[in-house]
Amino acid sequence: MTPGPAVQAVVSAVRALGSYDVVSLTVPSAPGWDRARPGQLVVLPADPARGSVLPAVHWLAEVVSDPVHGTTVQLVVAMDAHQVGEEVRLLGPLGRGFPLPSRPVSALVVAHERSAAPVRWLVSLLRERGCAVHVLLSAGDPDRHLDPGGLRRQAASVVLTRPEDLPTELSARLDDPGTDPALVLAAGPRDLVRVVASLSAPRGRVVRVTALDPDTGPVCGTGVCGCCDVVVDDAAGARRVRPCLEGPVLPGEWLLSARSEARRAAR
Repeated sequence: MTPGPAVQAVVSAVRALGSYDVVSLTVPSAPGWDRARPGQLVVLPADPARGSVLPAVHWLAEVVSDPVHGTTVQLVVAMDAHQVGEEVRLLGPLGRGFPLPSRPVSALVVAHERSAAPVRWLVSLLRERGCAVHVLLSAGDPDRHLDPGGLRRQAASVVLTRPEDLPTELSARLDDPGTDPALVLAAGPRDLVRVVASLSAPRGRVVRVTALDPDTGPVCGTGVCGCCDVVVDDAAGARRVRPCLEGPVLPGEWLLSARSEARRAAR
């Protein structure tokens, strides 16, 4: 998606959530916000006048459009990063989000720490389509889990784990007849979502993962810097993919081919 001009947003609410803040911003209504979905990004452009020399890229945690109150965008950010009443420039929604199935299926959603920002929104949309949704959340510290209590009121099951235990927990969910997900959706660092794809795809699951992680280093989110590029090798041949433009949600198999390509290049 080609980004349009940045809009002026106003911080309307801030609430603490574990190690983070959930920030609500009021933005001018536009068709792009009405079509927004989990897995898309927003960018707060650099603003040297405010001491911000690099853009800040965030997952959309939710978008709510109301004919009375307008459009409200929620982000999960570092604590004390924004104050109520503050005005910020906002660019979005950007990229392609998670696909929603056309018929009810069993779905497994996997996420790590702040990348779980869109999970509750995603679970809600999947449930609206009649899907049974199971959630597996990974975090290195319990305080970095995002609202598992709220998710337990929506999902059929919620399992919390550590990154090192995620492969075991994921395999258990994939092989459990009570879960048996046809669709696996994952958000997190690239190495983590590769693990999800490597365990899910050979079992015949449809896998979609985020191929960009704003928490791993400075990225622009608009296709300029090239820091998120991956090389994939599929039926179209070896090619370079820029996840912020072609994703950030991509087929999980693409990241497996990207890993193979990296290994070949290292030889």
